[in-house]
Amino acid sequence: MSILSKKIHERLLTKKKKLDTYRPLPPALVRQLKESLLVEYIHSSNAIEGSTLTLEETRMVIEDGITIGGKSIKEHLEARNHLKAIAFIEELVADRRAIVDVDVLKLHRLVLEGIDDFAGKYREWGVKVSGSTFIPPLRSDVPKLIFDLLEWLRGNPDELSPVEFAALLLHKFNQVHPFNDGNGRVGRLLMNLVLIKSGYPFITNISYRDRKQYLRSLQEADLGNAKILIKLVARSVENALDNYLRAIEEPHVFSLAEASKKSGVNAEYLGLLVRKGTLPAYKRGSRWYVSENELKIYIETIRRK
Repeated sequence: MSILSKKIHERLLTKKKKLDTYRPLPPALVRQLKESLLVEYIHSSNAIEGSTLTLEETRMVIEDGITIGGKSIKEHLEARNHLKAIAFIEELVADRRAIVDVDVLKLHRLVLEGIDDFAGKYREWGVKVSGSTFIPPLRSDVPKLIFDLLEWLRGNPDELSPVEFAALLLHKFNQVHPFNDGNGRVGRLLMNLVLIKSGYPFITNISYRDRKQYLRSLQEADLGNAKILIKLVARSVENALDNYLRAIEEPHVFSLAEASKKSGVNAEYLGLLVRKGTLPAYKRGSRWYVSENELKIYIETIRRK
């Protein structure tokens, strides 16, 4: 069964095959990409659920351990907890085993540790999904429904492509709505588990900018039309593929801190030059990067002066 359009499916396959030709990727490049993409993912996933931390504030919280004034403890924990939850997803991928209900509960505990007394536990009462007419199942049915969902995940009975499979898993999990809170964040992490296991890049991010479309697509899927959600997930996967291919195929790039060491120019001054447009650069996540060629041109300009 195929739900995703042939055109989009073939475009994704072409880009994935192209990325595969570069594997194994240079460790330094993987590390650089992972750092920036993690910040983007954590910021977006929490922002979709109402967090007010900005992208830069999220980076400061998870990378520098800084406490942001005026922001709640809950928002800080949501950011830090995500790091642990993503690390657990990587463990599950590395283990190459089928996911079980205990894994789902642990993932939820990691996401909401210190935030919710029911972290790592299925909900104990009925819930209503805000903005949706869909009514989640009875709490007593949740354990069995999760068991059935994981059985479906092991078999892929409809022979869906990985992107379709991941998107439908996200929707099915959201419909079970097994927890009092954190269902969306856990669902998006499970979506990534399927994609990463299938060889897609770490990590596919549904941007907070697409929040309205994302929520609407889940509602449409509740009514039996999953095409909008699958297309949104496919677009997000393609964006992840593009990030990797761009990083590989463009000239070597440096963060401003790295560029500072190579040029002998203060990193803050380089940042000022970037903001003025004097030094060409581009942003990946919350950080600016300068190509090796542009840095060489700038250094040569300084020498001539």
